[in-house]
Amino acid sequence: WLDCETFRNKILIIGAEDEDFENDLNEVGEDQCTCFSSIEVLKERPAHLLVFIQHVILQFDPAPLLCYLHADLFKNLSTKETKKQLVEFYNTFLDKGAVNRTRPELLTEEAQRRFAQEIQSLQVAEVAKQLEDFRQKRMMGMTPNEAELIDVENHYPTDRIPMEMKEKSVAENLLDKMSETQSVHVFCRTLPLLSSPEGMVTVPDGPGPSPTGPPPQVEEMEPRLLEFEQDPPNWRELASPDALSSLSKKQIKRQEVINELFATEHAHVRMLSVLQMVFSKPLEREELLTSTELATIFPNLDEIIEMHYCFYENLKKLRLEDGYIVKSISTTVLNRFGGTEGEWFQKLTARFCSHQSWALDQIKSRQRKEPRFNSFILEAESKPQCRRLQLKDIIPIEMQRLTKYPLLLENIAKNTEDLTEKERIQQSAECCRRILNHVNEEVKVMENLLVRNTQPITQHTVCVLLGDLLVLLQRLDDKMVLKCQSKSNIAAQEGKQMLSPIIKLDSVFLREVATDRKAFYVIFTWDSGAQIYELVAQSVGERKTWTDVIKDAVDDLKKSGAPMRLSLPPGGGGPPFSPST
Repeated sequence: WLDCETFRNKILIIGAEDEDFENDLNEVGEDQCTCFSSIEVLKERPAHLLVFIQHVILQFDPAPLLCYLHADLFKNLSTKETKKQLVEFYNTFLDKGAVNRTRPELLTEEAQRRFAQEIQSLQVAEVAKQLEDFRQKRMMGMTPNEAELIDVENHYPTDRIPMEMKEKSVAENLLDKMSETQSVHVFCRTLPLLSSPEGMVTVPDGPGPSPTGPPPQVEEMEPRLLEFEQDPPNWRELASPDALSSLSKKQIKRQEVINELFATEHAHVRMLSVLQMVFSKPLEREELLTSTELATIFPNLDEIIEMHYCFYENLKKLRLEDGYIVKSISTTVLNRFGGTEGEWFQKLTARFCSHQSWALDQIKSRQRKEPRFNSFILEAESKPQCRRLQLKDIIPIEMQRLTKYPLLLENIAKNTEDLTEKERIQQSAECCRRILNHVNEEVKVMENLLVRNTQPITQHTVCVLLGDLLVLLQRLDDKMVLKCQSKSNIAAQEGKQMLSPIIKLDSVFLREVATDRKAFYVIFTWDSGAQIYELVAQSVGERKTWTDVIKDAVDDLKKSGAPMRLSLPPGGGGPPFSPST
């Protein structure tokens, strides 16, 4: 998970070259700990259980696991507590909309316990699958809180600190940590029930569905994104038995990592579509944010979704062509992360990720100030598509995804026997590292210059270029006025940290906006420190004219130390700009 509060205050991105990142490539031994062999063993180890719960919350629908654990409580409850807990259990996990609703409090104690056990038994298969997934990902170093688990597993018990005390202490710390970064609670889902005339509850025959509930409401979603509401099947379930039996242990490991790349790309496209369909488009439709504001909070979101969707489709095609046992993946990943496609991917993701800290601050500020905006966000976050994540947890997913690619590709290469294929996959991993490092740098620049020192101006601004100044004027009725901007909405309320509309050219430098050819950044220093505006011209040619004359003015000031007489662009003071950040 990602602690978004810390993320807003100080962005700390793991670079692919960092020591900790490289250590993640080390595998965890298969027999290092038997705690995850079964749910029966795991539930006796609180620290290990919490780590597993967190993994499930991040990767799956946690309802089956939480339902199983809740049902397990009935084994040790008194009669009074059983009746109380069963009502809560029924209302939380089971069908609230049935025609013949059962009243669980009217069942006998024995029937209540039997009912809970039957419901629990239906979850065993799904929980076992989640445990298998956890074991595989732990071997690849891709599960949370590994350091805490190692701390417990390496503890030497003494009379003063027995193993139970150590486990409990680590578990309490983990629980505090989880409660700070995400909501951990029991989630309402439905499970089909049959109600007999006598009011006794019976469970459907067979394994039955897990309490995952009805599919999310997807009426607003693009048709091609409907498939992302269901997790894709594992490659083992689709490959032929003969093909599976012919694979070596190393080949199986390779297919597991390729499947992990495919499954996590699927999940990533799904969550990006949530940003688009649950938040971005409805916010514009409800006129809670303007298109300019949305372009700043979710920059290039449509293009980013398209890139990841195409990558996912190419991976999917490989699986289908090879009978779900992928023979060669190097061309697909090299085309995605290398060459001109990789450069475009880098530009778009750099812009999106560099704005995320500022976006999080803006959303938090608006929620505090605007009740209607806050109500919209809370309602949107409650939708099933969000999978219990808040908007502040979803916005950073692109940066998180970038940090995963090098690890996944290196693990694929490590288990690839063909030397040419291995070398091309490693080349792709290196491309991913370069992209990640570039995005890191963009994040740092924008954290220092854009996030902390930028004020969004929604209305058009007229720029006037003088000999040694660039002046930003805003229209007020029939007048043009100088208006100081605040660095943030909070600062505006307190009358602090104002950005000047008068820009001294002797400290100015310009920077292109990678994804908007009509825009450019004006970065300069003032008494309070570095500041930045993003100006958007009416056309590409107009942007070039403005940047040329500003650069000429800056260069002349550096050479002579005095302002020059400028030949301004046609239109006198210049055409209006749309500063979007």
